[in-house]
Amino acid sequence: MCDQIMRKSVFVAMAATVAGVAACTGGSSSDSVTVAGDVAIAYVKRPVSALGNPTDAVVTGRGGDLYLRDKSSPSGTETNLTGSYTNGQGDVNHPNVSFDGTKIVFAMRGPADANWSIWEYDNATKSMRRITCDAAFAGDDTEPAYLPDGRIVFISNRQETTKRQMQAQGVAQGLSPTSYTYVDEYDREQTTVLHVMNSDGSNCRQISFDQSHDRNPTVLSTGEILYSRWDHVGDRNQFTVFKVNPDGTNLFVVYGAHSPGNSYMQPREMPDGHLIATLMPLSRTREGGSLEIIDYKNFSDIDQPGSNAPANQRGQFQVAQLFFPSASMSDITAMRDRGVSPLGRYRNPYPLWDGTNRVLTVFTPSQPQPGMDPMGNPTTVEGTPQYGIYMLDLNSKTLRPVVPPQNGFYYASPVPLQARPKPAVIGQFTPDATIPAGFGLFDVHTVYDTDDKQRMGNAVLATGESIPRVAGQPDIANLMTPGTPEYASRVARFFRITKAVPTPSGMNRNALGETEFEMQQIVGYGLVEPDGSIRAHVPADTAINITVLDGNARQFIEHTHWIQAREGERRFCKGCHSSRLTTTNPIPGAAASMAETRASDPTNNPNYSSLAGDPSYTDYWTPVRNTQNGTSITPQAPISITYSGLSASPVKGPASCATTWSARDCAIVINFPDHIQPILTAKCASCHSGTNAAAGLDLSAAMSGEFARTEGYQSLMVGNPLLDANGKPIITVNEDGEFMIAREVPPATPGHARGSRLIERMFEQPLLASASATSRRAFCRAGNAACVNGATYQDHTAIASPLTSAEKRIITEWIDIGGTYFNDAYSAGTLRSVATQLSESVFACKVQPILQTTCAGCHQAFGGNGTSSGPANPNFAPNRFVLTGNTPADFGVTATMVTNIAAPDASLLLLRPSHILTDTPPHPGTATTPPTPFLPSASANYSTIRAWIAGTLTCQ
Repeated sequence: MCDQIMRKSVFVAMAATVAGVAACTGGSSSDSVTVAGDVAIAYVKRPVSALGNPTDAVVTGRGGDLYLRDKSSPSGTETNLTGSYTNGQGDVNHPNVSFDGTKIVFAMRGPADANWSIWEYDNATKSMRRITCDAAFAGDDTEPAYLPDGRIVFISNRQETTKRQMQAQGVAQGLSPTSYTYVDEYDREQTTVLHVMNSDGSNCRQISFDQSHDRNPTVLSTGEILYSRWDHVGDRNQFTVFKVNPDGTNLFVVYGAHSPGNSYMQPREMPDGHLIATLMPLSRTREGGSLEIIDYKNFSDIDQPGSNAPANQRGQFQVAQLFFPSASMSDITAMRDRGVSPLGRYRNPYPLWDGTNRVLTVFTPSQPQPGMDPMGNPTTVEGTPQYGIYMLDLNSKTLRPVVPPQNGFYYASPVPLQARPKPAVIGQFTPDATIPAGFGLFDVHTVYDTDDKQRMGNAVLATGESIPRVAGQPDIANLMTPGTPEYASRVARFFRITKAVPTPSGMNRNALGETEFEMQQIVGYGLVEPDGSIRAHVPADTAINITVLDGNARQFIEHTHWIQAREGERRFCKGCHSSRLTTTNPIPGAAASMAETRASDPTNNPNYSSLAGDPSYTDYWTPVRNTQNGTSITPQAPISITYSGLSASPVKGPASCATTWSARDCAIVINFPDHIQPILTAKCASCHSGTNAAAGLDLSAAMSGEFARTEGYQSLMVGNPLLDANGKPIITVNEDGEFMIAREVPPATPGHARGSRLIERMFEQPLLASASATSRRAFCRAGNAACVNGATYQDHTAIASPLTSAEKRIITEWIDIGGTYFNDAYSAGTLRSVATQLSESVFACKVQPILQTTCAGCHQAFGGNGTSSGPANPNFAPNRFVLTGNTPADFGVTATMVTNIAAPDASLLLLRPSHILTDTPPHPGTATTPPTPFLPSASANYSTIRAWIAGTLTCQ
C-alpha cells in the first residue's frame, strides 16, 4: 500500500512526496531502497546557478561538492568529500565509479583553479588525488569515466590533437597565425571533444573530432565508448548517441539521428543490453527530460528496425508510461519538449547491475509558475526544477526518494559504489601500413545502398534522372556493365571531401554570413565508380564531410554529421546512409568493389586512392571490356572541370598544389567577396543591379551598409519581400504575435546547389528548387514561356558571355559547402573580428540581464533532426544568436554580433532589434500598430548596450 501511495503522490508535489517518505520508511535501517544490502552512493550537489543545457558543456557554479551517502536511503549518512578543497566556493560535477565499485572519478574546480580538472577518490583509503592531463595545451577537463584497461576517458576543450594540427598546417597555409581554441557551431562555448589518458595523466590524447560538443562518455560491455554528440551541420541540430573505440577508431552513430524528440543525453548501458537515456530539447529544461529505454541493437531509430528486430515493436519506450498508463500521450510526451511538463522531468539515469532491474535517477516534479511569453503576455512557464535523487524500480513500477531536494541547490549524477562486470578491453589498433602517413582510408561499397530517407534515391533526383532498380533494389549489375543504358546514364559520378574550419571565439557574424553552416574548405575530389563504390585517402584526425555529386559536381545532399578517420585506419561503409545496424567491416564473401579493383590494379594510376584537386573522369572500364556480345562499345566522353580562366584561384597551400595535390597540404578556400562577387560583377550585374534589377535581383558589388557585405551576397542569400497588390510588403503575425515580413525563397539554398534557383538558371536545367508562383523573381523554367508576373524568359546559356564551366563550378561549390561569406577565419594573420576589446565582466553585470529579459525568450537553441514538418525555428531564419544563460557562452555569441565598435549603432546587436521592417532579414516587432521594435533606440536598455560596445560602461 505504501508503494502505491508513493507511486501516485510523488508526481503531485514535492511536499507530498517528502511526507510520504517519512510515513513509509519510518526512519529505520529497513528503509534502504537497495536490495543487495546497504550500498553506498556518490552524487553531486550544486547551486541552481550551475544548471545548464545540452549545449553548455562547461558550467561553473559556486558551492558544488561531491557527496558520499553510506546507503541509498533518506536516512543514510551524508559526507562531503570535497568541501575541504572547494571551501564552498568551488564546483564539482559528473562522478563515475570504477568497475570494482571502490573508486570515484569526477571533475572539480577549486576557487583558485583556472580550469576544471579530473580527480579521483579512493573509498578504501579515503584519499583523493588530482589527475593532471600531460598535454601541452590547457583546458577544462570534465565528465570522466573509467576505461576497462585502467585509463580514463573524459571531455575537454583543450582540443589537443587539433591544436597540434593547427601548428603544423595553419601557418603554412596562411589560415591562422597560431593554434586557438575553437567554439561550437553556435559560436558560443569552447568545444569539448573526447580525450583519453592513463591513470596518472600521461599519454593524454584527443580521440574525437567534432565541431560542437561531445558529451557524457560511458563504456559499453564491448569496451566501446558510448557518448552523446552534438550534430550541428547546417539545419541539423541535435544530440545523437554515438560510439567509438578508446583509440578513436570506428566512430559510429548508434541511435536517434531521425527519431522524434531532439537530444539524447546521458546514455548508459543496462544489464539486459538496452540503453537508457534522457531525451530532451536543446535548451530551456535544465537538462531534464524523459527517460527512454532504447533497443539500440535492433533499431537505429524508433521506427528503423534491423533485420532481426522483434515484430510490431518500436526502438524505444518512455519510462513514464509505466507510471501513467492512463495519462494522455501529450502529457507524457511533454517531458521530451520545452515548455511545462505536467509530469515532471528526469535526468542522469544510472542502472544498477545487481539483478534488481532498478535505476538511480534524478527527478523533479512539475514546477509550473506564472511568467511571460516572448511578447510580454502572461502565461505559465516551468520554474526552477527541484531535483532530488530517486530509486526507480522497473519491476514494481515505483519511484522512491533517496535524497530529497534542497532549495537553492540541485542533485545530479548519482552512482552506486557497487561492482559491475568489467567490459572487454579493446586493444590499440594497428595502422594499415599501406595507407600514407597522415591519412585514413574511406571505402564505400555502393552509394546506391540507401535508407528509407532516400538520400541517394528518388528523393534527391530531378526530372530526367533515375537510378535503375530490379525488384526494388538498385540494378548494380547493369550500372556496372559498359554498353548498357544504365551505365551511360548513371547519376552518381564524383564525390567531394570537405573539412571543417574550427571557428575562433568572437569571429564577426558578418564574416560568416546568412547561413546555418560554419566554414568549410574542400580538400579534394574522387570518383564514384559505376557500381557506386568509393575509395579515398582522407586527412586523418580531422572533422570531414563526404558528399556524392552528379556529373556537374553538384552534391545530391549534404552530409549531416562530421565523420573522422584515425591515421592508418580503414573506414568501411556499406552504402550511402544504409541501415546504421549493418557492419562497418567489409562484407564477408562479397566480391571486391570496382573501387577496390582499380586500387589494386598494378597498371592503374598508383595515386588512384588519393584525392584530386578537380573533378575528373576517364572511362576506365570500357577499354578493358571493349566488346559485349560481339558489339563494339564506345568509351564515355571524359569529364574535366577545372578552375581554368578564373581571375582568382581559390587554391591555398604550397606551390606544389598546382601540380601535385595533397589533401593534407592543399585546400580550396572559397571566399564570396574574393571569388564569387567578381564573377557576378563581370557576368551578371549588367542586368542584375540597381533599382530596376532583372527579377529584383541585385548582384552588384555595392556594399550593403548594414552588414558590410556586398549586395550580391545579400540578394542571393536573403529572399526579397513579397509584395501585395499595392506594391507593399506582405506582413504576417506569427504564433507569438510578432510581425514578420513574408519573403521569397532566396536564389541560393545553403548546402544544396541542386535545390537552388540560381543553379537552375546557371545550367538552364530544372532541378529541385522551389517553383513557388508567389515569387517576384520570375521562376521561369526552360520550356515554360508562362513566367511569373509577365517576365520574359532569358536563357542564361545563350547570353553573349555565359558563365564558363570553371565559374559554374566555383559558384556551385560555394553553395554546396554552406554559402558562408568567408571560409577562412583569418586575413593576413588577423582574425575577422572587431569585438576583441569587449569586457566580459561588464557584459555579465549589465548586458546579459537585458538580453535574458528582452531577447532570450526567442533566441533559444531550437533543434532540428528532419522529423518535423516545419522549420526548426519559425521565428528566425537563421537564428544563430542563441542565449542560454551561461555567461561565458552568452558573451561569446554576443561578441559575434558586435560588428562595428567604432559605430556601435551599426552593429548587428543593436541594429536588428531596433528596426522592424527594413532589415534583411527582418527582426520581428511587438504586435502593436504601428509595430514596436523590441529594443527602441531611445530606450535605456539600448543606451546601456551601446555604452558597453563603446567601452564606456562599468559595473558601478
